[in-house]
Amino acid sequence: MLAHMPRGSIAVLVLTKALRRRHRALADVVRELFRAHGAIERSLVGLRGLGGPAHLPHVLQRGRGDHQDVEDLVVAEHGGLRVRAAQRVVLGDGIPTITVDGETNPHFWLDPTLVERHYLPAIRDALVRLRPDATDDITTAADAYARRLQTLDADNTTTLAAIPAEHRKLVTFHDAFPYFAQHYGFELVGVILENPGQEPSAAELATLVREVKAAGVPAVFSEAQFDPKLARTLADEAGITKVVTTLYNDTLGPAPADTYIGLMTWDVDEIVKALR
Repeated sequence: MLAHMPRGSIAVLVLTKALRRRHRALADVVRELFRAHGAIERSLVGLRGLGGPAHLPHVLQRGRGDHQDVEDLVVAEHGGLRVRAAQRVVLGDGIPTITVDGETNPHFWLDPTLVERHYLPAIRDALVRLRPDATDDITTAADAYARRLQTLDADNTTTLAAIPAEHRKLVTFHDAFPYFAQHYGFELVGVILENPGQEPSAAELATLVREVKAAGVPAVFSEAQFDPKLARTLADEAGITKVVTTLYNDTLGPAPADTYIGLMTWDVDEIVKALR
């Protein structure tokens, strides 16, 4: 069991530019990965943005120097905003990216093999730099979590095998699933909300309806944090009877989707129920 980190110690998550617009939601998933190591306790619950619990202060600040294109989330543990022994954890470095409409898609974590091969080592190494006295415990915890991720991926693959090839097609509310689709063998037919905060025009929705009909898509998927109205409108106009509005990706949900592994298992189960 790891000893708790000393008061005033911090963890700094440096999110790549592509992740910046979604960093508050991604923090839920990142926090779960940190917690899985056992090295950082509830100190990271404040990652969702400014103005969190008074006893878990945090601050958002711009990166500098070689990191001018990123933002740092600085989280102080148990009091005080003094930045001390800061550790940079650059999540996403080295991952082969998928570009959609000229923009790098940031949803790497929906492929658990990328979490195991890239996120986990980055987090492990940062914790070792912060707590070299706990290197053995941190490494053991990281190895154990890697095995859990391998089991998760194998279980996902087995569960998703129930979906016939002709049904392995996804229409989602927003562009969260390219890495999931690439890894597990799905075709991404369309996205309802291509630009965050901007609903599709009538012409854009009509085009998507035609594409969905032509592809024979069995279901439309939306995430629990979004209004399901547009997903249901698309399904109605395309003659689709299955609408799933309970997926999670940018943020954790209630149990059993309240951990990263639980989130992935939940989403896979929901997708299989709709497409098999």
